[in-house]
Amino acid sequence: MADHTAALEAFGRVAALAAEHHTGLDGATRLMRSHAWVGGGAPAFAGALARHRATLQTALTGALTSLAHLVIRHGGPAPALPALTTSVTSMSATPATFQGIDPQAMAALISALDHAGHTLPPAATRLAAELSAHGLPAHPGHTLGQIADWATAQSADLRRRLTRIQQTVPGTALPAGLAAYDLFAAHAGDPSAARTLLARVAGGDGAAITSLLALQDQARDPGLAAGVHAWWRALPPDQQDRLIRLAGLGLLNGLPASVRDRSNRLWLATEKARLKRELAAATAELDNPALLGGWERIANGLRRIERIERELQPVAGHPTPLLLAFDVTGQGRLIVSWGDPDTADITVTSVSGLTSGLDAAHGDLQRSRALWQQATKTSGEQVIASITWLGYDAPQIDPGIFDPGKSVAFESAAAKGGAALASFADGLRASHSPSGRARAVIVGHSYGSLTTSHAAVLRPGRLADDFIFVGSPGVGVDHASQLGVRPENVWVGEAGNDPVAALGRFGTDPGNASFGAQHFPVGRDVYTKAHSSYWNPDSVPLRNMGRIINRQKDELDHPEPLNEQPQVLMPELAPDLALKPNR
Repeated sequence: MADHTAALEAFGRVAALAAEHHTGLDGATRLMRSHAWVGGGAPAFAGALARHRATLQTALTGALTSLAHLVIRHGGPAPALPALTTSVTSMSATPATFQGIDPQAMAALISALDHAGHTLPPAATRLAAELSAHGLPAHPGHTLGQIADWATAQSADLRRRLTRIQQTVPGTALPAGLAAYDLFAAHAGDPSAARTLLARVAGGDGAAITSLLALQDQARDPGLAAGVHAWWRALPPDQQDRLIRLAGLGLLNGLPASVRDRSNRLWLATEKARLKRELAAATAELDNPALLGGWERIANGLRRIERIERELQPVAGHPTPLLLAFDVTGQGRLIVSWGDPDTADITVTSVSGLTSGLDAAHGDLQRSRALWQQATKTSGEQVIASITWLGYDAPQIDPGIFDPGKSVAFESAAAKGGAALASFADGLRASHSPSGRARAVIVGHSYGSLTTSHAAVLRPGRLADDFIFVGSPGVGVDHASQLGVRPENVWVGEAGNDPVAALGRFGTDPGNASFGAQHFPVGRDVYTKAHSSYWNPDSVPLRNMGRIINRQKDELDHPEPLNEQPQVLMPELAPDLALKPNR
C-alpha cells in the first residue's frame, strides 16, 4: 500500500510539473507562425523548433506513463493521464505573399526561448529525481535538460544576430528583413555556394553570374533570390554602378526591378553594337558559303534586339515598361513589366503556352497591357503591375512536337518552365517593399496554366495569392487546393468552343466541378478564335479578369445570350456545356 501511495503521489507531482512546463516552447512556436524573416533560414529554424517542442511534450508524457504503470504494478488504480499535446494557433492574419521581418517579433522570440532556457533546467532536475527515486529511467529528465540547452543556445545566437542588425543597419536604408537573410543564413543549411558566387560577382566576375543563373534555373533554393537582394542592397552605390554594367546581371531574380531594367537595357545596347560589328564583318565575306549560316544567326539576333527595342517604346496611358529579362538566343526569352512590381499593391504575371516566345511576343505584351488597363479601371487606390513572362521554352508547332521534352502533349516543358517561374516569383517577393497587403496574381493561359501549376507545387502557398486559368487543357493536379491556396482563390474561365479547354489533357479538367475552382463568365466565340478571345477589348472575360485581380468577385459581368442565329462555327451551346471528352 505504501509503495502504491508513494508512486501515486509522485505521479501527482510530475503531473503538476508537466502542466506547468509542457507549453514551454509554445510561445516561440506561435511567434514563428505569425512572423518570419526573409531568406532560407526561417523554415529550417521553425522545423527544429517544432521538433524540440514535440520532444518536450513526448518526454513529459513518457514520464507520466511510466509512473502510471508503476502505480498499477503496486496495486493502485490507474491514474488518468493528462493531455499534454497542445495546438498552437496565431491571432495574426495570414500574411500575403510579400512580407518583411518584424524586429520586435524577433526580440519576442528571443525572449520566449530565453525563458524556456531558464525554466526548463530546474524542471529537468526535479523530473529526473522523481523517476530515479522510484527505480525508473531518468532519461525524460535528461531530455528536458537538452531542450533547455538548445533553447539557451538559440536565444543567445539570435540575440547576437539581431544586435548586429540593429547596430549595422543605418536607419531605414536597409530593411531589417534583408539584412536578416545574411545574418540568419546559418539556419538555412549550407548557403556557401551562392554566397561565394555573389562575392565573386561583387569583384566583377561575370562567370559567377552564369553559375548563379544555373542555380536559379534549378529553383531548389527558395531563399536564393532573397540572398541576391540582400547582397545588392548592402553594396555601396559606387560599386552598384560598376556592377550594373556586367552582362547578365539584370537576369538575377531578387534584384530591384529598376536595377534589372537599367542593367538589361545597357546589356541590350551592348549586344546590339556587338552584333552590328559581327554582321558587317560577315557581310563582307558573303561570297564564302561556309559563313552563310553564321550570317543568318547574327542577323536574326539583331532583328530580335530591334524587336525588343520596339516593344519597349512607351505606350500612351500606360506606365513605362521595365525590361526584367531577355535572351535573343535559341527560342528566346522576354520578361517585361508594365508598372513597378517592387512597389505595386497587386502584381499580375501572365504565363503563355503553345507557340509563345520572343518572336511572337507582341501579342503577349498587348495582353499584359490590356490586363493592366482593365484592372486599373476598378483598382481604386491600389497600384497594378502587369508582367509578360516569356521565361521558358514553350512548346511550338515545329518538329519538336514529336520530342517528349518539347511537345505540347507532355509535361516536360511545363516542368522546366515551372522551375523558372518559381524562381522568378521568389525574386518578386524578395525585391518587393515589405507590405502586409500586397498580392501576387498569376494568369496561366493554355499550356501556360500547366507551367504555372508546376511552379505552384514547387512553392506551395508562396507562388501567388490568386490564380486565373483561361483556356486550360489541365494543370496536372486533381484539385484546386493542391495549388497551395484556398480553392476560392483559383479561378477558371473557359470560352464556349475553345478546343484546348475542351481537352482536359493534364489531370482533372479545371472546368469540372470536382476540381473545386471558381468559374467566371466568359461567353463564346467562333471555334477558330475562341482560344485567344479572352483579352478581346472590352470583352466580358477581360472585364471579369480585371475584377478578379482586384478581388471584386461580386461584380462579375455576364455575357449577353446568343440565341438568334446559330452558326456552324459557333453552335448554340452554353459555355459550361462545351464538349469535354473526359466528362
